Amino acid sequence: MGNILIVGLVFQFLWYGTDPNIGADAELKKNQYMEPAMKMQVKITGEGIPVLLMPGGLTGWKSWEPFEKDFTGQGRSVIRLQLLNVQFGLEGRDLPEGYAVKVESNALEATLDSLKLDNPLDIIAWSYGALVTLDYALDRPERIRSLVLIEPPAFWVLRENGPVDAETRQYMDRLGSFRGNITEEMLADFSDLAGLVQAGQNKRDLPFWEDWLVHRQSLRNISSVLTHHDRLERLQELKAPVLLVKGTGSSNYYHLIIDILAERLPDATAIEMAGMHAPHIISKDEFLTTLDRFYWGYQLY
Repeated sequence: MGNILIVGLVFQFLWYGTDPNIGADAELKKNQYMEPAMKMQVKITGEGIPVLLMPGGLTGWKSWEPFEKDFTGQGRSVIRLQLLNVQFGLEGRDLPEGYAVKVESNALEATLDSLKLDNPLDIIAWSYGALVTLDYALDRPERIRSLVLIEPPAFWVLRENGPVDAETRQYMDRLGSFRGNITEEMLADFSDLAGLVQAGQNKRDLPFWEDWLVHRQSLRNISSVLTHHDRLERLQELKAPVLLVKGTGSSNYYHLIIDILAERLPDATAIEMAGMHAPHIISKDEFLTTLDRFYWGYQLY
């Protein structure tokens, strides 16, 4: 029953990538083609100090719907953005040529510019959305008031920190095999690799399997995560307070990434709560209570 509850509540995901052999300079040059930058779809509810919710990369902004009333009830404006890969997948469109994490983070910046959000923001981001947000925050640290990163698949952090362990390398190789049209088998394998379900569980019996199937082409971004590069020294430029969230029972590479980020970021706190790769959903009350303490501690309300 416990396993069913955990899996049932996890109704969205993130996504990953492949082939870690592109240098940081090449990655930047690769993405300079995007002029002007694309913009993300946006939904805004409530009034007050804005909080930006960046979603995971499978079901996208749908993942934050259950949190809207929690934030608007505190007198905050809630901004939910849709990642480009999720939008394009649902629309049956190919991802743009040269698609990469930087394309998403450029689109994030262009969207915020179009909304005239010039003041530093509180951003809460999950999974692939957390990777995109971290990239944006490192490019524009002055626009971040606070940052909450929930299990970002920032494999570049592991590569930059030293040799990648054998278990993580195996996971990366398996993820790197996901190419082209995303099949049911790929989706099922992804749910294991992402730490979203118990290993060996029959995913097709899960209550949200049909919803995952509808969104499975979001995972065509698979090459963008592992090819993304950055430099650890840039983390020192992000002075805003950062809350890093681990999920008990998720894939170990997330925990390794968060441990390094906690060590390298100037003002970071790492916590862990139940829920595998969706701790903010499975342990929602604990997450919101912890978030309140985090905001009050930095006088962000």
